[in-house]
Amino acid sequence: MKKDIKATKPLINMLNYITLPNDITTVYGSPSTGKTTFCFQCAANDCGKVIFIDTENSFNIERLQKMNPLLNLSNIILIRATRYSEQFKAVKSLSQMKNLSFVIIDSFTHYYRRKIQEGITINPPTIRMLQMLKELKIPIILTSQVYSDLNGNTKAIGGSLLNRYSEQTIKLEENEGKRKATLEKTKTEISFIITDKGLVV
Repeated sequence: MKKDIKATKPLINMLNYITLPNDITTVYGSPSTGKTTFCFQCAANDCGKVIFIDTENSFNIERLQKMNPLLNLSNIILIRATRYSEQFKAVKSLSQMKNLSFVIIDSFTHYYRRKIQEGITINPPTIRMLQMLKELKIPIILTSQVYSDLNGNTKAIGGSLLNRYSEQTIKLEENEGKRKATLEKTKTEISFIITDKGLVV
C-alpha cells in the first residue's frame, strides 16, 4: 500500500525576520518565554566579538555550541555580574574594549528590581548605563523581567526607562503552548517554537 508523505516546512531561524539595529533592543517576557535562548541565538550567529554580561547565572556554553558547532568560542567574552555595582562597572568598561561586535546583558533589570524592592533610588545610574550602551553604536540586547499591572497586562521592569532608550522592543509570550514574538514598534507578530537551534519559525 502506498503511503502519503507530507512535506514538512523547513524551520527558519527567527533572526531572519528581525533586523537588530546598531542600538539597544529590549527583549522582555515572562519566565520560560525564550529570552535567554534568544540571547544565546544572537551570540551564536554573530561572527565578531561578543560581550555577554550574565546577571542570572544563565550562561551555558553547551547551548551555544549546539546552536552553532562552528562558533569561535574565543570571540565570546563572558562577564558575570553578581551585584548591581558589578553590572555598572562592566557596562562602563565596554567603551575601552576594541572591535566589539555585539553586547548582551541577560538580564539588565535583575538587580534593578532588587534595588527597587529595597526602596533604593536607582534611576540615575541606570540611565547612565543606558547612555553608555547607546554610545557604543553596535547591536545590544537587553533582557528584562516583567510584572503585571493592575489590569493584568505584562509589563517590562523599568519599562519607561527602557522604552526611552531602546530603538526596538520585542515582547515574547507563551499561551497554552503557542509562542509569539511581537515587535512593538511595528506591531509585527511572529509565531515561533524553541529548539536546540534557538527560536525558529
